[in-house]
Amino acid sequence: MISAKKALAGPLVALAVLAAYWMYGSYQKHAQQKSIAALVSEATVQLKAALAGEPSAAGIARIEALLQELGRTGTSRQIAMSGAAEGYLVSARAIVLREADVARAEPQAAASRQALAAHMRAPRGRDDSWIRRASDLKKRMDQDHAELDRQLKTLRDLIYTFPEAEKALEPYVEKSLLLGAAPQQAALKKVEAQTVRAAEEAGKAGRLPEG
Repeated sequence: MISAKKALAGPLVALAVLAAYWMYGSYQKHAQQKSIAALVSEATVQLKAALAGEPSAAGIARIEALLQELGRTGTSRQIAMSGAAEGYLVSARAIVLREADVARAEPQAAASRQALAAHMRAPRGRDDSWIRRASDLKKRMDQDHAELDRQLKTLRDLIYTFPEAEKALEPYVEKSLLLGAAPQQAALKKVEAQTVRAAEEAGKAGRLPEG
């Protein structure tokens, strides 16, 4: 009888250990999913703030910190989710950084445009110095606007392709934690409007008088 109990004890202990391991693994999986989802959610908050207005240095630093935090987070049981989250955060960071580049390029383009416009309104004078100055100012404006246009087009492409990063995360997190279609479409329209407006304003300022 005692030997029979001993014979049963071994398998029962093994089953108990297996059950404990499974329960711990399930707990780890849930905890990792929750941690990663929280990082994604905060990245979305920072991204929405940048798209709604000018990106702040603090917002950029926070997204960088979120990426570092994701790297430190245990993801052994959520490898696929972690990879998708990294792609989402990297894409969000790229958009925020490009927003910052646009925010820097716009005032520079406006300043060079205004300088040319002011010169065009000034008396022409009797020698070629006015024309040379106008040519130099227009060249500077064209360079600044070309840079702004490049930044805007890159930003547009990043926003346009961002849903791909969202799609990779959809199996793992609630959609409410992601950027969503409405903010993305609004951001696209904003960038397209900025691009058209900058081109129109550059065209107006850059018209040299005939003769």
